[in-house]
Amino acid sequence: MQATAAELSVLKCPRCHVDMSSVTIGAEAMRECERCAGLWVEAGAFEKICADREQQSAVLGTAVPAPAQQTASGVGAGQIQYAPCPQCGQLMNRINFARCSGVIVDFCKGHGTWFDRDELREIVEFIRGGGLETSRQKEKIEIESERENLRIDQIVASKRADSLGLNFSDDDRAGGLSAARGLLKFLID
Repeated sequence: MQATAAELSVLKCPRCHVDMSSVTIGAEAMRECERCAGLWVEAGAFEKICADREQQSAVLGTAVPAPAQQTASGVGAGQIQYAPCPQCGQLMNRINFARCSGVIVDFCKGHGTWFDRDELREIVEFIRGGGLETSRQKEKIEIESERENLRIDQIVASKRADSLGLNFSDDDRAGGLSAARGLLKFLID
């Protein structure tokens, strides 16, 4: 990627273990590995990129696609390799961005996201193609489905309790809880 130099502390690439260069893409400072072309983007900077079309344009404007035969840092196709966070050294979680983008990134909750070559560009293209809205809609449908399943489970449990003669009113339940609390207090004291 072509970008301007930025003033950030030096961190090691989680793939190549060499010092990364500080760069600025758009208005956001990040670190880039000159060997594998991976990017370390801190959490706040990544949120800004996701939300700001100007920042997205800057990412797309500096992206140079990798040659088809090249894989990130020599990792074989299909081989999963967990990477340590450049800041804390803990292994990062691998997540499918927005749960449906198909772009698997390495993520440290407290510090940021590691993007292997071209992954940041792919995410920006996903966002610009309406991917985040699609993801939100899928999530809403899943939540509504879970609510419906819960409602059905509650109806089934209620009918089962009725058939067994176990249908209690709210007053009965409150009295039972009060009695249980009193028994526990008696046993503990």
